[in-house]
Amino acid sequence: MASVICCHALHLSLFMKQYFSWGLTLASLGFSGCAMLSAKAEPGVRNVTLGGHSYELSQITDSTWTASASPRPKVLEKSPTATARLQQAVEMVSGCRVTDSDYSRQGTQFDAQVTCSGGLGN
Repeated sequence: MASVICCHALHLSLFMKQYFSWGLTLASLGFSGCAMLSAKAEPGVRNVTLGGHSYELSQITDSTWTASASPRPKVLEKSPTATARLQQAVEMVSGCRVTDSDYSRQGTQFDAQVTCSGGLGN
């Protein structure tokens, strides 16, 4: 009788180990799936290359766009030529005219206000 109980306990132990192993496998797949989702690019980010410079542009509101160097983080050049290039990138992607702009986040982000009431026409 003791050997039968021992045998049943052994089968139960193996059965539990198998299901525990499957549970760990499924849990790890679930966690890795979450990690893969968070590693994807931000929604609404558009990549633009102008004059050999790559930028990531995002629309924040109907009239506000941001641009950052790609890959991030990188301080953006603040020359008149670089500012004009960033404005051009925002206008290309938004289809609107930049009316005001400045740099933020210690110079790593270009913020632009746009107006779409007349398209790109001045």
